[in-house]
Amino acid sequence: MICTLILTVGMIAIAGLLAVTTHMHIGAREAARSTRLAQDKIDELMKLDFDADEEVAVGGSLDSNEADHFETNPNAQNGLTIRWQVAAHPDGIADLRVLTVYIQNLRSQTFGREVELSTIIRNW
Repeated sequence: MICTLILTVGMIAIAGLLAVTTHMHIGAREAARSTRLAQDKIDELMKLDFDADEEVAVGGSLDSNEADHFETNPNAQNGLTIRWQVAAHPDGIADLRVLTVYIQNLRSQTFGREVELSTIIRNW
C-alpha cells in the first residue's frame, strides 16, 4: 500500500516534469527557427547589388512593414514576420552598409519570439 502511494506520487511528479520539458523544447525549436530565418535572410541580402536591388537600398524599419524591406510567412510558415533595415556605413564607405534583420515569431511562446541580428554587408 505504501509502495503504491510512493509510486503514484513519483509518477505524478514525472508527468508534470514532462509537460514543462515539452513546452521548453517547443520554445527552443522556435527560437532556433527564428535565428535560422534571420541568418538565411542576411545571406540572401548579402548577394544583392546595392544599385540594382531595392531590398538593400538604405531604409526600412524594424517596427513596421515597409515596401521592399519585409516579408511575412516565409516558406508558408504562419506567424512569422521578417523585417530588415539597411543603413549607410557610419564611416561613409559607399560599398558597405549596416544590415539589421528582425524576426517576429508569433508561434514561439517564450524563447525566440523576437530575434534581431546585425551585420555589415558589402557591394560586390
